[in-house]
Amino acid sequence: MEHFNSDFDHVGDFVERWNAGVRHARVWTIAIGVLLVVAGVASAAAPMSVYALIQGFVAAALIVGGLGQVASYVHTPELFRSPTMLVMGVLNALLGIMLLVLPAYLTAGTIVFLLAFLFIIAGAERITYARRLRYFGLPDSGLATVTGVLNIVCGVAFLLMPAFSGVVLSYVVAAYLIVGGASLVVEGVSMRPIER
Repeated sequence: MEHFNSDFDHVGDFVERWNAGVRHARVWTIAIGVLLVVAGVASAAAPMSVYALIQGFVAAALIVGGLGQVASYVHTPELFRSPTMLVMGVLNALLGIMLLVLPAYLTAGTIVFLLAFLFIIAGAERITYARRLRYFGLPDSGLATVTGVLNIVCGVAFLLMPAFSGVVLSYVVAAYLIVGGASLVVEGVSMRPIER
């Protein structure tokens, strides 16, 4: 870990790194978001006879999304890193692995609470990220705030209705994937080079 250097231009460093990788980040963010939305729609529309196939696709989408979040954490400059992004990446990958290897009757209750906490953590991370962008005078923080609030509202709803959420587990997973994917797509579309 580097010590804070008041003479170093942290914002300028962030802007340079951001501008160098914004196109690449935009493509991957939108691609992963679309993958999550498609997996969520497929999970919501799937009849029970193909649940195992859809469960595999959903698990793969969560694992890929989680690994993407871990990679994003590693590539973000230290001053702008959020530990919740790393936690969310690990939890998303764990949720995907649980969906992949465990039978649904064992994971139903656990997944509802894990999804609720993932929603809340994701919302808090988005709001914190938006605050950092505003603090350093960087543009486009409003969308991050809106998606953060939406994630927190969904997480609280899952916590308040765990039994109902457990009954409609495939729809809960679908809602998580669709909201998370849509958030990523909106964030990817709004990514622009930063003018200073």
